[in-house]
Amino acid sequence: MVHFRFPIRQLPVALQDFATEMETIVDQVFNQGDCKGEKSESTVADGVFRPAIDIYESELKFDLFVDLPGVKADAVKLEMEEDRLVVSGNRIATSVGEGASAHRVERLSGDFSRSIQLPKQLEAEKIEAHFDNGVLHVVLPKQSKPTPRTIEIKTN
Repeated sequence: MVHFRFPIRQLPVALQDFATEMETIVDQVFNQGDCKGEKSESTVADGVFRPAIDIYESELKFDLFVDLPGVKADAVKLEMEEDRLVVSGNRIATSVGEGASAHRVERLSGDFSRSIQLPKQLEAEKIEAHFDNGVLHVVLPKQSKPTPRTIEIKTN
């Protein structure tokens, strides 16, 4: 894992999550995988289907896109586990009938699971997911920033 030259926990709380997320992203880029050392995409050599994931951030939300070609919506499970979003499911292999032999097989199938570290500043109850044309789109709304207010001081 890539480490910053300064201790993250000495940063203000708002920057701690950002710094941790940046560590994860840098680690993914240089190690081609998540913190567990998993590759982010499947390869025919390892024979495991790992859907590709894109994450975008705007002022109000994060958008997560998961490519799931050939997977039906009812074969996909989306769960929150503490501060992680887990996308799992099964991609069924194509069958062409008895007696057929494969000359080339590059489309991987089987069970899959991807785990994404979530920032702490999300509205977990408002997370939405949509599945269309083999793409899972998860909308992760950010918490609204607290508005400053004056607190009345009472005296006896």
